[in-house]
Amino acid sequence: MVPNDMKRYTWTLILLALLLLPVAAQAQTSVAVGPKAGIGLGDVEDPFIGADVRIGLGDAPVRINPFFNFYFAPENTTFWEAGAHALVDFEIENSVIMPYAGAGAQIFSSSYENNNIGNTGGTGFGFDIETESSSTDIGLSGVGGVEFNLNSGLRPFVQGELGIIFSEGDSGTLFGLSGGVLFDL
Repeated sequence: MVPNDMKRYTWTLILLALLLLPVAAQAQTSVAVGPKAGIGLGDVEDPFIGADVRIGLGDAPVRINPFFNFYFAPENTTFWEAGAHALVDFEIENSVIMPYAGAGAQIFSSSYENNNIGNTGGTGFGFDIETESSSTDIGLSGVGGVEFNLNSGLRPFVQGELGIIFSEGDSGTLFGLSGGVLFDL
């Protein structure tokens, strides 16, 4: 698929998910939200914090997992990603451990700003250089991990996250390891 077609396809999926959210909210039987923290190990190798939401849809075999991650990038640089997964649980009878895996779509935003004020450039003449660039790209994502059901309304989790980002004429890979705690609502 051409990158513009992929963007159009992803935006269509996101819009469809947002339109179906009220229908899903009526049928939902469980909602959990929580913070997470992790480290990027792919093209972005910075620590991040974020939030996960898990929405169980009645008897449906999947849960919806919207997420947001903000990376602690070097100075003058900002990275964040947001998206949603469809999670499939692999329940183990009489166990507090529940493995899961999922796939979805995401948006990745990056921006860079450089203000080099008063640089003479070796010419003896002072001049200011200001450079800015930003990009918002789409991608596909996957996740796999384990939740620990403590029967107390708290569910710690650890997971690996993979994102393949499509930008104009290029692609990038995000991989991260994260952990957090879900609070049942």
